[in-house]
Amino acid sequence: MSTPCISSRVRRSGPAGSFRLLAALLFTGTMAPALAEGIEPPTKGQTVYVPIYSEIRHGNVASSGRSDSTLMSVLVSVRNTDPSNPIRVVAAPYYNTDGVLIRNSVQTPRVIAPFGTFELFVELRENAGGSGANYAIRWDAATPVSPPTIEALHSKFQAGYSVAFISRGRAISEP
Repeated sequence: MSTPCISSRVRRSGPAGSFRLLAALLFTGTMAPALAEGIEPPTKGQTVYVPIYSEIRHGNVASSGRSDSTLMSVLVSVRNTDPSNPIRVVAAPYYNTDGVLIRNSVQTPRVIAPFGTFELFVELRENAGGSGANYAIRWDAATPVSPPTIEALHSKFQAGYSVAFISRGRAISEP
């Protein structure tokens, strides 16, 4: 008695079985990113760690022991994803590679309207942060809201080449 191979099982199931297989594959392919990321539950606030690469090391290590480096400008975007309620950015301390506070970029709380955006900017000429700089952005809301999306767009545009990439914030605590 022989065991049928998988392809013959699919053929025996007819068009309905093939359709189910195709539908399952399409569902898995299109839904995988959404299922992997998930929907975050509403919250009344968080502290969000945002990696900032104000300097990128590259190339080979020279006899001096250092590699080449390039300064980057960084646009940090705090996007209120809640369609009905505002949020407040309470503080945005900016730390260098050694974890030393450089500055708090938000001196007084800033309200972000529903679907609004608040931005911070690290200039290209600023080299105090280094390759391991970061923001620890604290935000809150009067009622539980959809957490904001907080990203940092790193860029350098120069004749002959351009570099741009995004780092995404990650919640590290809630109030």
